[in-house]
Amino acid sequence: MARTPHRLLHLVEADHPAMSPPEGDASPSQLERGGDLSALACAALLDAEGARSCAHAVVSLGPAAVQRRAALLGADPVARVPVPFGTPHATANALRKVVLNSGVRFDACIAWSAFAARVARLTGFGPGRGDLAPLLEADPHRPDPEASRLELLRGENADNEILGSLANRVFQAALAPARLPLGNMTGEITRDASRVVLLSDPAASGLATLAWRGTVLAAAASGPTTLLLPGGSAGARRVGRLPEAANLSLAIDNDALPQRLMRGHAALAMYGPQPHQHASPGLVAYALAMGVPVVADPTRLVDGHPDLHAGADTPGLHPVHAPVPIEMARALLAALDAAPTAV
Repeated sequence: MARTPHRLLHLVEADHPAMSPPEGDASPSQLERGGDLSALACAALLDAEGARSCAHAVVSLGPAAVQRRAALLGADPVARVPVPFGTPHATANALRKVVLNSGVRFDACIAWSAFAARVARLTGFGPGRGDLAPLLEADPHRPDPEASRLELLRGENADNEILGSLANRVFQAALAPARLPLGNMTGEITRDASRVVLLSDPAASGLATLAWRGTVLAAAASGPTTLLLPGGSAGARRVGRLPEAANLSLAIDNDALPQRLMRGHAALAMYGPQPHQHASPGLVAYALAMGVPVVADPTRLVDGHPDLHAGADTPGLHPVHAPVPIEMARALLAALDAAPTAV
C-alpha cells in the first residue's frame, strides 16, 4: 500500500525592500514573485488539519530579512537560500546544496510561488529533471488546481493518488492564505487621514502617471489622504513627484501585507495600461477577504481566482476599465465612502 507523503519541503518567499526584480526581458511575462502571499499560503497549510502528521521543512528564498519576515507570517523557515541577481538558475544551485546537505529524502516539494516552482524544477524536483521528489506548484497569486496535477501526470509515481490528495490541500491553502491580523505594527501614520494602500508597485508609464496624479489629488481634495506604498517600491520616486497638496502625504510601509491592509481604508490595484501592470488576482482577493474595498480592473482578474468570478459584481470591488484619472478617482472615492474603520 502506498505510503502517505510525510517529509515535505516548502519553498517560500516574502516581501523585502532588497528583493531582486524579475529577470530583465522576462519581467512583463514573468508573474509576480511570491512576496508575503507566498509565506501566508504556506502558513495556511501548516495550520490546516492533518498538517501535524507530516514533517515540514520550510526554506525561504532571499536575504536573511526574508527569512525573518516569513517566520513572522507563520511559515517559520528552518533555512534560507540566497537569490543571486534575482535569477532562478543561480538560486537552484544554492538550493541543491541545501537539499543534498540536509541528508533528507523528501517525499514532495511544494513551491509557493511561480518563481519558487521554476527554482524547484531547475534544482531537480518534478519528473524528468533529476527526480529528487514530486513537485507541487501552488501560486497564491493565481491559484490553479491543475498546476500540481500536471506535474504528477508527467511522472510515473506509485503514490500519485495520495499526492493528488495532498495537492488538493495545497490548492486550498493557495486559495485562502492565512488571514490572521498581526500586532506590533511599526511606523507612524496620520490617524485622521484616509489611507489608501497600494497592493503592488505602480507602473512606470506616462499614462499611469497621469492617472495617479488625478486620482490621489481627487482623493486629497475631499480631505486629508495618506498614500501607503509597499516597502521596496520602485515607483516611490514616481509617485513622490506628484504635485504638492496640503492634504496629501506619502508613506513607505515596510510592514507585512496583513498589517498594511489593516491600516488601509481602501486599496488600489489599478496601475498601468499593460496587462502585467496590475496587482494579481490573489492579492485582490486577499485584500477583499480582509474587508478592504479594492479599486481594480475586473477584466485583468478573469479566471485568476474563484472568489473573483463575479467580476465587477464582486462584493467590495470597485471596478475601473482604463487607467484614466476621472474613472480611477470616481472608483477610489466610492471605495473610501464604503470603507470600514481602519486601525
